[in-house]
Amino acid sequence: MMATPTLEDITELADRRSIASVMISMPTSPVASEVERLRLDYKNSVREAERQLEAAGVGTDARAAVRRNLDDVVEGDFWTHLAQGAVVFASPEFAREFRVRTTVPPRVCVGERFDVGPLLRSLTLARKGYAVAVTEGSARLVAISADVAASEVTLGLPDDIHSVLQHSENDGDADRTRARGATGDKIELRKYCRIVQDAVAEAIKGREAPVVLAAANDVAAAYREANTYPRLLEEGLDINPSSLTLEELDAAARAVLARDNDRQLAEWRETFGTRLNHGRASVKLNEIARAASAGAVEEMLFDVGDDSEGFISEEGTVTPAPSAGGTTVGLFDEIAIRVLRTGGRVRAVRKSELPGKTGIAALLRFEVPRGQE
Repeated sequence: MMATPTLEDITELADRRSIASVMISMPTSPVASEVERLRLDYKNSVREAERQLEAAGVGTDARAAVRRNLDDVVEGDFWTHLAQGAVVFASPEFAREFRVRTTVPPRVCVGERFDVGPLLRSLTLARKGYAVAVTEGSARLVAISADVAASEVTLGLPDDIHSVLQHSENDGDADRTRARGATGDKIELRKYCRIVQDAVAEAIKGREAPVVLAAANDVAAAYREANTYPRLLEEGLDINPSSLTLEELDAAARAVLARDNDRQLAEWRETFGTRLNHGRASVKLNEIARAASAGAVEEMLFDVGDDSEGFISEEGTVTPAPSAGGTTVGLFDEIAIRVLRTGGRVRAVRKSELPGKTGIAALLRFEVPRGQE
């Protein structure tokens, strides 16, 4: 099974503390011929982590424990189920790995806390979503992201799901069944779609990615009636998806997702402008940091490419640093974690999609005291 992160995973990792906290991120590939090169890249990253641990004054026993965890966490099926990126976390008492469907930068970070930036940015980067293709004979869930090819996600459907669409007719004789087809009993079709949508919701549990429905006529109507996932898009693909290849489904769904993303960003910027006039929005780093620390940020967007480092006090005072160090944090990442802890939403976007020029913007639940930038 591929270990993919949730927002709960990220906040749990951000809360861990150890003087020997190691994060390794690296771009990967699902292509089998790349595995040996990637193994070598990982070994080199582990050696760099050991060098940084020693330079930080971490003792021999703790370094050895971290090395064991870094080796153990990539055993098993790790190298046979790669995606576009891998992020590994290890300390003397803990280890966990994640494989993600967006590219992450090659980095080795050692400090008193885990650098969750690559994982956070991968998870919150816009333009990711799913397509669910449903017919009366099949159901597929396809993961879609901006920079990788689409891939199918296993759905936990019961083996006998198709029996839901069979109708018993006995007329007092022995039971016999027949498929009802597109004009069959709508109750049976709704039951079938409810089972499918429950499996879809479970497969993407803990995520907030949009879902594009590919289905025709009665199947589409029945699925929407049964749906409980809040991010099923109103715009869908009105087509029998059995006629589409994976690549064709990917292309059609991407177009829907792109339109939805553009619409959301336009609406967000309009809301931002209105809120800014009433003191309930900001593009100032210090103001947003204080607001996030006070639980006042409703939603924050930030530049996915920003790598500013520094320190943020408990109250939200920001002290920039010229470069990363053992006790520094990614400023946008730390603010994002504080937003998530207090129930806010976070998205990583391109800088050009943000209002202002600071690389960060936030909608506020309530006005916070203004300070000097």
